Amino acid sequence: MQQAQIELWALETQAGSQQSFSALCHHFYPSAIGFAVKVAGDVNLAEDAVQEALLKLSRTIHKLQDPATINAWVFKLVRWQVLDLIKQQKHYQNIENIEVVAPISNDSDEVNANNSTDGFKALLAQIPLVEGQVLYLFYLQEFSITDIARILEVPIGTVKSRLFRARKMLKQQIEQEN
Repeated sequence: MQQAQIELWALETQAGSQQSFSALCHHFYPSAIGFAVKVAGDVNLAEDAVQEALLKLSRTIHKLQDPATINAWVFKLVRWQVLDLIKQQKHYQNIENIEVVAPISNDSDEVNANNSTDGFKALLAQIPLVEGQVLYLFYLQEFSITDIARILEVPIGTVKSRLFRARKMLKQQIEQEN
């Protein structure tokens, strides 16, 4: 999807267009679910969190000052909703100890057409949660390090070190499989 189209939908949504908001939801839903599953480790909780995040987006999109940041905005909302639901359901644990589930596949997700991406997702499911989030956002969602830092609310240096560790872990897993 062209970034310009996404930004246009964001602007039109701010102006009150329900069709544009629907288009935004359809665009972000598959990738947001994958990210939410990576954060939560639970498909049902992830689906609830994404729905809540999209509802929150509908109420707060007027606060978005730069439409170019809509991608990071949505993923940040999803992350916060997942964390809130975990707390509400009293399943709050140390985030690093939550069992990781591979992101669910979705036919509308463009990357599923590539078998190597599916293999990457399988490897990603074996990476610890903190590092796995960074890999998911960097490689599968193609966010910049700056955007990932905004989404995860950590310094850029922390994102870089997590990405370094995650790549190292990924390399070890690939070597073990071969």
